[in-house]
Amino acid sequence: MKAETHIPMIKGVFVNSHVKAVRKRKGEAGVRLLESKYGASVSFKYLDDVPIREEVRIIEFALDILSEQPVPPGERAFEAGRLHFRNFSTTPVGRLILNMLPRKFKYIMLGIPNIATHVFRNVQFSAKDIGPCAVQITMRNNDYPADHFRGLFFEWMNFWNYPGEVNASVTGPDEYEYVLRWKETSK
Repeated sequence: MKAETHIPMIKGVFVNSHVKAVRKRKGEAGVRLLESKYGASVSFKYLDDVPIREEVRIIEFALDILSEQPVPPGERAFEAGRLHFRNFSTTPVGRLILNMLPRKFKYIMLGIPNIATHVFRNVQFSAKDIGPCAVQITMRNNDYPADHFRGLFFEWMNFWNYPGEVNASVTGPDEYEYVLRWKETSK
C-alpha cells in the first residue's frame, strides 16, 4: 500500500458531482442505491480530500445506475472516464474553469499540470508538445485505471468539438502516458 502521505486524492466537490448526476437522473432512490452499492455515505464536503480509489468506485457505481444498458467490462474504465468529465463540467468549479479557458485545445492540454493542482493532491501530471495537433500527457501516482483518463480526455475533446483520438499506455507502476491527437476546428 502507498504511504498515507502519498495517497492520490481528489476534492470532495468533484466526487459530489457524480452523486448529483445520479440524483438529477434517478432521484433520491438512485442516491440510496448508489450508497447501497458503495457501502457508505456518498456525501462529501466541498474541500474534503477523497482517495481517488474511492472516487473510482463511486463513478463506476454511478455509471451502472445511469447507463441504459450494462457497460461491457472492457469499456467500463473508458466510459467511467467520459462520465467523470461530463460530471466535472457541471460543477461550479468545472463550469468556471471550462468557461475561463480559451478554446485552444493544445494550449489547455499543455497546461494540464497547472489545472490538475487545483483538483488533485499527490498526483503528478506532465505534458509535452509532440506535434501541431498532438500532446503527450503523463500521469504518475494515481489510482485510476489507465483507460479512465483516456475516456476523460476523449470526452473533453468532444466537449470542445475537437475530433480525434486518445491512446493510453502503462509506462510504469502507477504511471500512464496518454497521446492525444485531434483535428483543428474553426473554433
